Amino acid sequence: MTAPDARIFVSVANYRDAETGPTVRDALAQAAHPHRVVFGVLSQVVPGVDADCLAPEGSSVRQLCVHAGSSLGACWARHRILTELRQDEPFVLQIDSHTRFAPGWDERFLCMWSGLCNPRAVLSCHPVPYTPPRQLADPAIPLTRPKAFNEQGILALRSHSLAWADRPAQPPRLAFVGAGCIFAPAAAFDQVPYDPHLYFQGEESTLSARLFTHGWDVYAPNDVLLYHDYTHDRGRPKHWQDNRDWTRLNALSFARVRYLLAGEAPADPAALTAIDRYGLGTARPLAEFEALAGVDFKARTIQAA
Repeated sequence: MTAPDARIFVSVANYRDAETGPTVRDALAQAAHPHRVVFGVLSQVVPGVDADCLAPEGSSVRQLCVHAGSSLGACWARHRILTELRQDEPFVLQIDSHTRFAPGWDERFLCMWSGLCNPRAVLSCHPVPYTPPRQLADPAIPLTRPKAFNEQGILALRSHSLAWADRPAQPPRLAFVGAGCIFAPAAAFDQVPYDPHLYFQGEESTLSARLFTHGWDVYAPNDVLLYHDYTHDRGRPKHWQDNRDWTRLNALSFARVRYLLAGEAPADPAALTAIDRYGLGTARPLAEFEALAGVDFKARTIQAA
């Protein structure tokens, strides 16, 4: 199912993150076939302040720089990367700008995906941690699960990790993606384009439901291929700290999520901008996704594991 020379487009949304350069360099250093890897990096930076946050220049990096003050959030950035920087690469790996890589990650992703014998398979998880510059956590198998609904009716997700000794023989089928590690055929992002009108929370639950209802199946990797920096106190700025309008963006995004997943009509019609383009699919019903995920979006309930 996989051509031996398959190329991978790596999508990196960078918001004022000095880990971006080390992330790109580590990916190339650890790749089995670095010449088959190309990066699309949207760097949301403050000129004259964030020079250390830019991706390294090179033939393998396509970088678009925008002023951090004009950014509309993570989903907006991911959408621009996938529509403006991606070309004809047959596979996409979406990561965060603070990521490290296992040796041979590119070849191992392709082999794992091919081994599923499912052309509509998506590999995704919340990767195990690392601490900069490259202190890697012990291996484990993260499985993305529902955690709780917040007061606005938005579902939060969590990772439940299997011990390495209990590693499954095949990638297990799950309902939810983790946005910091999504490996899929490029066709998945053509059929289910990233929604630029979402802000942050609700990104993973809506994308998961949209992929499912368009006929795509999510699996958790049964090997450790990526690592993620989860620390919050190392000075990395957040969009909501810089952007005064983030509360309105977030409110519209929440209303959009509730419309998509719970059928709740929004008070502000701006919440439904281009909703037909970024809505659910018709291959499978949302109720079937809820059964797989163990959630009820209208009732805001989660089945006991």
